[in-house]
Amino acid sequence: MSGSRGSRFLSRRRVLWLAGGAGVATAGALGGCDLDPRPTPTPPPPAPGPDDHIVQAARAELRELLVRLRATPGTADLVACHRSQLAALGGHPATARRPGPALTQAELVDRERRAAERFRRWALRSSDGDLARVLACVAAGVSMQPELRGPA
Repeated sequence: MSGSRGSRFLSRRRVLWLAGGAGVATAGALGGCDLDPRPTPTPPPPAPGPDDHIVQAARAELRELLVRLRATPGTADLVACHRSQLAALGGHPATARRPGPALTQAELVDRERRAAERFRRWALRSSDGDLARVLACVAAGVSMQPELRGPA
């Protein structure tokens, strides 16, 4: 008799398993739904920090160096270095500007050394330790470039 009863009805274990599966499926389907019809407000932009002017100036410096270096032959490694430094500062290279005139070796060394000095000063003035480290690394990275080691 218990055998015939099992064939007509689902076992208690089977019913609980199906109910649990349906609950999980329903929770998964509704989990991605936003049941609140009101639009979610966009968060306000972060307030400018005390070092924002330094970050903006550093990005502008690197962008200007990249513009002039694009026209200067033999500076591919220096361009790649400046692109990665700009990315570390959350910036993007300017694409709309045409490259400036090519730099002579003496002009290249002079511009890069002045830029490295500016990055050192910005690192010292920065109130954010992480930003100061990034700026100091940029200054060191510029100073270590083989193109700049020759006589100025």
